[in-house]
Amino acid sequence: MEKKPLVVVNGLVRKDAIAYLEEHVEVKQWTEKTVMPRDAVKEWLKEADGLWSVRPLDVDGDLVKDAPNLKVIAQASVGYDNVKVDELTAAGIPFGNTPGVLNETVAELAFTLIATASRRILENVEFVKFGRWAERPSNIKGFDLSRRTLGIIGMGAIGLAISRRARAFGMKVVYHNRHPRQDDAIYRTTYMELDELLATSDVVCVVAPLTDETYHMCDAEFFKKMKNTALFVNVGRGPIVDTEALVNALQTGEIDYAALDVTDPEPLPGNHPLLALDNCLVVPHIGSYTDRTRYDMSILTADNIIAGVNKEPLKTCVNEEVNYEKPKPQFDVESALAELKAAGVDLSDF
Repeated sequence: MEKKPLVVVNGLVRKDAIAYLEEHVEVKQWTEKTVMPRDAVKEWLKEADGLWSVRPLDVDGDLVKDAPNLKVIAQASVGYDNVKVDELTAAGIPFGNTPGVLNETVAELAFTLIATASRRILENVEFVKFGRWAERPSNIKGFDLSRRTLGIIGMGAIGLAISRRARAFGMKVVYHNRHPRQDDAIYRTTYMELDELLATSDVVCVVAPLTDETYHMCDAEFFKKMKNTALFVNVGRGPIVDTEALVNALQTGEIDYAALDVTDPEPLPGNHPLLALDNCLVVPHIGSYTDRTRYDMSILTADNIIAGVNKEPLKTCVNEEVNYEKPKPQFDVESALAELKAAGVDLSDF
């Protein structure tokens, strides 16, 4: 019996995805709740055909240099700021992520944060819980979203999904990217330079990926350029924000409120200054955390790995230049001639 390819999984993932993966490959998984040591990952990879990367793990050339059989690496996330894609490309290893399947889910969470924060839902829940309903809650008024401006930083697929929800609430949508989109008329969005967006927007929502250019993009000067009545939302990556600058902006009233799905550091320690602020809402990085979406992400990751270990094209490959090609169909001359003969074709002239 032919030996199955070996796939290393360096952490805990969904059991149903592992069961699906095991139908096609042999799985060697780190099942401890602790983070698998990097040296142990490198040791396991020496005999591996594939790696299911589980954060936190820096995936780079050093990780794979002693893994001669490694054919594919995949990760159940859209973002891959922990992956040196150029170094994997140099090593000839395709890397797969999970774009598309979580766009709507992350957009739902982003707009939930916007709506919850704008109407001060959590504060009003506490108001009722503490038996103060008979009082007039004049000090915890929210603001309505209709006729307000939402500024999105990073108008990709998730940004567009957020913009649709915002327009349904009667909001005007502006955005900033490295370059203007060519479909603004279709999506009823308006490109703005960053400074203009910050000065214009009532809600600023960050959906950008973490890159060298976006690291600490939201710094002290960034917050000074926002309206002092503005809501700041981050569903991108924590290190895009200079956390100290955000704390200061919230404490001094440079901005009114923040709602965060991602933070830096992550997770936040219980005594972190952000958690002591009344005008900051933090959830524990749950943008894609629904059962259906996490299942879809996990199965797509497994599919990428199964394809890669068999040297077939990954469904979603970041470094397409080293993705595997579809096998070309082989032409069987004898079978073709037999089919022609059976169809009554005279082959004497061939």
